[in-house]
Amino acid sequence: MDKRIQLYTTAIKLIMKEKIQPERAFDLAYKKLKINGSREELYNQFLQVLQHFYYNYELYQDEGIEEAVLHSLNESKVDLPQWVKERLSYLRLKDFSLLFKKDAWIRVNTLKAKISEVIDSLREKGFELEKDEYDYLYKVIRAPYRISRTEEFQSGKIVIQDKASVKVVEVLNPKSGEKILEIGSAPGMKTSLIQQLAENKAYVIAVDISEKRINVQKELMRKLSVENVELVLADGEKLPIKHVDKILIDAPCSNSGTLASDPSVFLRLSKSDVIRLSRIQREVLKETSELGKPVVYSTCSLFPEEGEKVVEKYSDFLVKINNNDPTHYGYFKSKVWLRVLRFYPHIHGTQGFFIAKLDFSMRNKT
Repeated sequence: MDKRIQLYTTAIKLIMKEKIQPERAFDLAYKKLKINGSREELYNQFLQVLQHFYYNYELYQDEGIEEAVLHSLNESKVDLPQWVKERLSYLRLKDFSLLFKKDAWIRVNTLKAKISEVIDSLREKGFELEKDEYDYLYKVIRAPYRISRTEEFQSGKIVIQDKASVKVVEVLNPKSGEKILEIGSAPGMKTSLIQQLAENKAYVIAVDISEKRINVQKELMRKLSVENVELVLADGEKLPIKHVDKILIDAPCSNSGTLASDPSVFLRLSKSDVIRLSRIQREVLKETSELGKPVVYSTCSLFPEEGEKVVEKYSDFLVKINNNDPTHYGYFKSKVWLRVLRFYPHIHGTQGFFIAKLDFSMRNKT
């Protein structure tokens, strides 16, 4: 058997069985099989195989994973599972391969460096960068090598952060002196941007249910020179904190919006997972609504079940954040679709993201 087929088949089986990320699954298979060859080239090909795998796995399901991998190595259709396409029918896409493409974005960490100095240094190294509407955010047009290998990334002067994720924090609009509760904070990208915008003068209570992820965030905060953050291991459905000024919910979700960077997402996800996650999101939002504060709710998801259908119950408290830009409209069958904000890979070159702002402080005025 072709060693590549064996490698990719083993990695896919690990993804499906262990529910792990594609890079970890690939590295485990690569080490186990003692593969000779460029790890980076093989991994990039593996990501391409994953894009074709959904179509071929359905087509050759009787023959199994190995046969689907074999056909995925050749030119074939890029598609998604049928249950996914049904939920994404509102996108009116004829070609779902468009969802597998997005731009690369970097954020300059102004807590450690000046924007001009960092960008000039990267350009001298051969990186072609395009400035975004936010002064600290740049699109990577061309990279001579992985930007994660640069001194700027290694030292924490830049962060790889998608524009849609950045927009969540911009909608929150953190200010100096504010006490901000962040639910689902780890690994800390949004936390660090909160303090970047507030110049480390806000106080962030960062809550996450995973001890492992909290420890990762602790290290990242140190690397990025982020201060005034209290890391709390807790469940967002049972908040231990009550007195804050603003709340950011980065809800546990399907991560369907990460398809472009993680084409294996639907190998780990089922319809029942989406329903279960939607229930959790509703409980988290219900819990935070009772605090009577402004809330920004976000999910890295393309599914209406994890966006519009969660916030519809609180439509009276929704603050319109869409500037009548039809490219950012939400799920059009929802009564809130004009007031929320969505990012789409095939339109904005970002991850798929849902963002809503709700002001529950209005409850205290009625």
